[in-house]
Amino acid sequence: MGSARSVRRAIGAWMLPALLLLLLASCGGGQPSATGAPPDAVGVPPGWTEVGDERVYDKQSIYELVNGQAGAYFAYNFEQVTVRSYEDETGAVVDAEIWQVATPSDAYGLFTNNRAGEGIEIGNGGDMDPGRRLAFWQDRTYVRARARQELPDEALLGIAEAIAGTLPSGGERPALVDRLPTGGLVPESVIYFRRESSMQSELWLGGENLLGMDIDTEGVLARYDIGGAVVRLLLVKDADTEAAHAGMSALDSAGMSDLIATGVQGPLLAAVFGDIDEGDARSLVADALLSE
Repeated sequence: MGSARSVRRAIGAWMLPALLLLLLASCGGGQPSATGAPPDAVGVPPGWTEVGDERVYDKQSIYELVNGQAGAYFAYNFEQVTVRSYEDETGAVVDAEIWQVATPSDAYGLFTNNRAGEGIEIGNGGDMDPGRRLAFWQDRTYVRARARQELPDEALLGIAEAIAGTLPSGGERPALVDRLPTGGLVPESVIYFRRESSMQSELWLGGENLLGMDIDTEGVLARYDIGGAVVRLLLVKDADTEAAHAGMSALDSAGMSDLIATGVQGPLLAAVFGDIDEGDARSLVADALLSE
């Protein structure tokens, strides 16, 4: 009898690590969802089933999911991302990513940095590539659902709404965004960022952190239609007035042909780029700095 117990204990001691290894391998890289991984409940809309293993990637394992692009997420204080897949009765599959970052401002920024479709009302704001992709932000999460084949918009929206229902509500966009003058603003062009690299595909400043931004600074970039001309307004909130003046000096000394006007008020730096009359550019700068 004692011998049989010893055999069972030996088999159990061997099988447990083996089963754990098999479970990790089946997750395809990230760790299986654990207690505290956002969100705690799984949102599955009618007609869909969650398939495969839910996977969670953290700051160490994110490279397995977005090899070569992790920096774009670290720039918004990335914490972890949960990945799920859903399948309907026809075999259509939608992959959903739920990105958790440090603050609602970071979630909003990540959303604006990846915005590429038509605006849609979900969460605190969303956008959609019809039939293919839907993204939104809510509290300190950014959610992106992508179909592997074209689907009715209602199907994507149903999945997104089911996920939104499991997330904490709330979250306000950064106050700096509300400083943007509204006249001529192209709303869907707004990009909120903490590092210069996050907006360089829209405005290239040399790729060497000309403004000296770090994770504690804030910036917003937006397009404006001024008399038919499209210009860009850059607004940066630095640590103090000295840092703002240093940023303005760096811009003014960089020899950029499309830089029309700059200005500083307190810790705020504003600059206008494009083909526009200098007087109009200075008016836009003044409007952005007015209430500081």
